[in-house]
Amino acid sequence: MYGFMAVAQFLIFRQWIGMRLEVATPEFWFMMQIAMLVGFLTSYPANWWLLKRGIKERM
Repeated sequence: MYGFMAVAQFLIFRQWIGMRLEVATPEFWFMMQIAMLVGFLTSYPANWWLLKRGIKERM
């Protein structure tokens, strides 16, 4: 999630679009929603593996 937001803030919006993401803008919160999906997709395989190995308990 943090990695995607860094890419959105510094690469996509500052370099390509030429503006800065501010917390009070809809663009920031839209990027945050995408970042949450990216965070879920990147953490899912690790959590699946931990559950399969018995290292982590089901919630």
